[in-house]
Amino acid sequence: MAQEKTQEKVTKVAEKEERVEIYIEKGDSRDDPNFFVSVNGKNYVLPKGETSLVPKHIADEIKRSRKAAAKLDRRRAQIKELSKAPTNM
Repeated sequence: MAQEKTQEKVTKVAEKEERVEIYIEKGDSRDDPNFFVSVNGKNYVLPKGETSLVPKHIADEIKRSRKAAAKLDRRRAQIKELSKAPTNM
């Protein structure tokens, strides 16, 4: 009986959860063929090179992660350029 009620709650939560499509880039042939993401203890393994249907908060986290990686790449490029500049001593 308790298991049935728990299952009903899980089903209701899943029905309310909005899902969106997100595309995970394929990447290098030597990379793992799957993309792993975990939010609040829930793990998702998404195939690279395909569109997957995920909860909205997972898609938001993947997008946030991509933006942070792009920002890091830009900052690294800036630091590299600054290191090439002559110094006045």
